[in-house]
Amino acid sequence: MDQSNPRNYLDGEKRYFAEVGDYFEQSSGTFTEKAHAMARFMPRQSFSYMLARVEIYKRILSLHGSVLDFGIHRGASFFTWLQLNAIYEPYNHNRKFIGFDSFNGFSMLGEKDHGGEDIALKCQGGMAFSQGMAEILRGLELHDLNRPLGHVKNAFVIPGDAAEGLAQYLQEHPETIVAMANFGLGLYQPTLELLSQIKPRLQKGSVLAFEELNQANWPGETRALYEVFSPDEIRLLRDPICPHLSYLVYGD
Repeated sequence: MDQSNPRNYLDGEKRYFAEVGDYFEQSSGTFTEKAHAMARFMPRQSFSYMLARVEIYKRILSLHGSVLDFGIHRGASFFTWLQLNAIYEPYNHNRKFIGFDSFNGFSMLGEKDHGGEDIALKCQGGMAFSQGMAEILRGLELHDLNRPLGHVKNAFVIPGDAAEGLAQYLQEHPETIVAMANFGLGLYQPTLELLSQIKPRLQKGSVLAFEELNQANWPGETRALYEVFSPDEIRLLRDPICPHLSYLVYGD
């Protein structure tokens, strides 16, 4: 709930989020035992995001190319893609996963980002993750120990400004073809620049996933999409179990 608008939650839901963390900590069992029973502790909202991302990822299993994730934050989307890769295509060593984040929170909000309610996290520096780079890299190290071909590096983290990082990455890796890109930045200017850069690298069937489209609190993401893609290129799909995630299949 820390990443959402608390006004959207009922009193019972607020109590659930206030108590479930202690319930996890106080429950018996090792971490492995708790992990096997994770559905007991995971909020349904988080579970719905995970299930929706499974369906999105399955769209690219037959596609060649890399997966880009803009706005890693604590790794919810980035590590979901990695886990699904290890499960569904364990020997696809050509698939690369490149995550981008400054870990300093939101960059400065522009005029086209204003709208909706005044929520606490929507500010410069909102959702900062000060230990983010170190924690994500440690997570990748552990993930590689538990996947087929773990000795072949397939995940990379580009810190700093996402648009600048992507430009440099594409210059250094001109072979890059985009199978999927996930956008979790929420703001107009970085989303606009990133969409503009990746559009020439798309193929028919490439998936673009978005976390804040059609949301009054984050109008910048929608504005950026419609400036880079014409309306006849856009058909937004969604899974009914998760109201926030949407995606388009390029050329569909």
